[in-house]
Amino acid sequence: MKKLLYFLLLSVLPACTGTTEQAVNEEPVKNTSLIYHYSVLKALDNGVLEGSMKVSDLLEHGDHGLGTFNGLNGEMIVLDHKVYRITPEGEVVEARDDILIPYTIVSFFEPDKTISQEGDENVDYNNLKSMMDTLLPSRNQFYAFRITGNFMHIKCGGVDIQEKPYDKTILEILADRPLYEKEDISGTLVGFWCPDYIGDINTKGFHLHFLADDRSMGGHLIAFEASSLDIQYDIKSGYKIILPDTEEFKTAHFRESAVNY
Repeated sequence: MKKLLYFLLLSVLPACTGTTEQAVNEEPVKNTSLIYHYSVLKALDNGVLEGSMKVSDLLEHGDHGLGTFNGLNGEMIVLDHKVYRITPEGEVVEARDDILIPYTIVSFFEPDKTISQEGDENVDYNNLKSMMDTLLPSRNQFYAFRITGNFMHIKCGGVDIQEKPYDKTILEILADRPLYEKEDISGTLVGFWCPDYIGDINTKGFHLHFLADDRSMGGHLIAFEASSLDIQYDIKSGYKIILPDTEEFKTAHFRESAVNY
């Protein structure tokens, strides 16, 4: 079934099957070819910034991924079955099990390919994108990425907690986002690459978050320059979407314009 791509929009099931979001979330996902996605990017772009999923529920569905927390109270990184929160001030903390999540993408990571990038010239984010354009076996599949390296420079973005009414687009929210930069730091990039057809559901191409080995820094990757990288990717043939079972999601009015993030 590795080659079958499927989308499961499970939030519509309760009316016809009696299945609830809670019941779905209590069924651990052990399929390592599967991406588990809670909510959609379109919702985040339209003010649906509160969900009912807990950090403890999330870890049943993956040990690798990213996301955010209710009210956009920090960036999320899931690495080695731990959930880290990058506070708006830039501090890296482990997220409590009871913290709620409005948006996240996770998976169980089992690499299909490892590529070592090392040489006389340094590599930056644009180089990485160009390299993967030629090396990925298909631009129509999904991939989970885990990239470790020594970074001569790295620039990451955070996010400030939002206050109601949640009426800003993602781009408006991030226009003055906090920025974190460091020189000569080692760490891990965690995230996904999605095909263009993912549309308003997820970010097209790369979406990566960074976590320093010494836990001194993290956040949404904006730019980097590295002397060496070990690049691992995991081909994903399944994509499971759980829509929030909240009144905010059910009654939200989505803008017609596409998400530009």
